[in-house]
Amino acid sequence: MPETADPAGVSETQRYDQELSRSLGLWGNVALCVAAITPAVGVFAIAPILLNMAGTGAVWALVIAGLLGLAMAACYGELGSAYPIAGGDYSVIARTLGKTAGFVSLVFTGPVCAFLIPAVVALTIATYLSVVVPLDARWVGAVVIAVGTVIAILGVRLSARLVGLLLAVELLVVMFVTILGFAQTRHSLVEVLTPALFGPDGPQALAVGTLMAAVAVAAFTYNGFQGALLFSEETSGGGRNVARSVFISLAVAVSFGVIPVLGGLLGARSLEEFTTSPTPWQQFLTDTGGELFNTIVSLGIALAVVNGVMALTPYFARVIYSSGRDVMWPAPVSRALAKVHPRFETPWVATLVIGVAGVILILTMDVESMATVIGTVISLEMILVALSAIVSRVRFPDLVRPYRMPLWPAAPVAAIVLCLVVLFEQNRNDQITAIVIVVVSLVYYVCYLRPRSSTHMKMLDPAESD
Repeated sequence: MPETADPAGVSETQRYDQELSRSLGLWGNVALCVAAITPAVGVFAIAPILLNMAGTGAVWALVIAGLLGLAMAACYGELGSAYPIAGGDYSVIARTLGKTAGFVSLVFTGPVCAFLIPAVVALTIATYLSVVVPLDARWVGAVVIAVGTVIAILGVRLSARLVGLLLAVELLVVMFVTILGFAQTRHSLVEVLTPALFGPDGPQALAVGTLMAAVAVAAFTYNGFQGALLFSEETSGGGRNVARSVFISLAVAVSFGVIPVLGGLLGARSLEEFTTSPTPWQQFLTDTGGELFNTIVSLGIALAVVNGVMALTPYFARVIYSSGRDVMWPAPVSRALAKVHPRFETPWVATLVIGVAGVILILTMDVESMATVIGTVISLEMILVALSAIVSRVRFPDLVRPYRMPLWPAAPVAAIVLCLVVLFEQNRNDQITAIVIVVVSLVYYVCYLRPRSSTHMKMLDPAESD
């Protein structure tokens, strides 16, 4: 059974202080979320992995992941409107399923994803810069993470404006490549939408298990739309704007995920070459306009990926900041992580931790080999959020919810079932790694946090919105 908890965490008078600058409107929130999703990374870095895994079935993997995202958006929209707190997932889960589940969620969305995802994304930049000059991917990624960290500390409004400007460039690059594919269609829609893998013996029907394994990677493509919750304490308009941002961000992510991959398949010279090449887009661009054309567009892609890293840093910094404010770690560590810059009103220590951890990881470890576990962790996290959307209605029927999902509990139930299917099809090593993460989280909670429940893991009411 879930642990007993007041829906707001404690008594009505004990609220978080409004320390962060509430300077974001709806579209500023959306800009940060969509930039954190990084459509360019989804298309130009993750889609090649999907194409190699699932062949022409990559389109269907993206569509299924989009349906899963829609179900999760309903959950996030309702929960985020009821609990507009910077901690995001773990803040909601701890208040509904209990603090044990909440801490596991924090480890998933905090140290695991917050340190790994920016590093994984940053590594892809050198691939597209290499058309001009060969560079060490690790050092390029480290520099980009460092720059993104500085910009994130200077203020959320500055981050949103700069990210929004570069996001426009990013979306234009993705649209341009998409139009190229549709403008020079070489294959029929039926051929492209028939799930097939290409091997030495020609095209073969794609197995359902392989398709579902690819869905986890495709879900990673859309990960970030729930970031609306992380910026909720800096967003004007209350919980309803948080819910709106969730749905708008997902709609943009799915549109800029499915359509470009479909366009690439339609315009590819050879489906076999396009789905088996480690760099299908560079091959596609070279086939379309030659080496110079590939160079120009690749530089635009690199800039788009830089923008994604810049958006991910403040995104994950809010999770780390909130964990310090809630005293999830030893007191000195928690106090440091909860510090807000007196001038810029940003969680500067938490942001610095994200940046330093990303730089260390990217320079000292094989980040790419660890990247596959992210999809497994995200699937587990989605199950916890979906369960929260069910339990919250049952345990706290009178809780104010500015947005209430229609047809409850259809969306969370569908999400749980689909996530379980996806988890079952994951690589055994990734499954074991995820289990180890859960076990370590539980040991820390039981041995350290639970005995200090009177002083640690505080769950206060949200700060008053405008």
